[in-house]
Amino acid sequence: MSEFQKQAEDILKAEMTNAGLEIREKENDREGVDFLVKSSNGKKTEVFLQPMDLIAQQSSKVPKEKLGEPRKNLWVALIGFIPNKESLIFLIPSETLVKPDNFIFFENNVGMHTYLSNWEIKVFTKGMEKLGEYIIYNQIENFK
Repeated sequence: MSEFQKQAEDILKAEMTNAGLEIREKENDREGVDFLVKSSNGKKTEVFLQPMDLIAQQSSKVPKEKLGEPRKNLWVALIGFIPNKESLIFLIPSETLVKPDNFIFFENNVGMHTYLSNWEIKVFTKGMEKLGEYIIYNQIENFK
């Protein structure tokens, strides 16, 4: 997935900046936070970046150990790539993952191997209407 990481970072930075938000990479090693976003009125939001190859993958797994505890100001930026197409950018509140719908959002607990536990986000044609609620232009106001 690393081939998409830098592209995803650049896309997220550009979109947040175009929306009038200040975005910078995290300053410390806090798990689950890749970027800090600040609005002109001082509102601060944390973002966990999750790139996804939409041709090779049907879902993206967010490791619980890596994301940390979901909270109100933590969002997952799922950026999907399809060759020769515009990237899809979804902004998903981390708290959404705690209440899986078993349609788009799933929780996978792996018993004693907690480091393998994850939240899964499925991206598929029939689920796009529901997932579309989280497309960037529907969610960007929550960062302001």
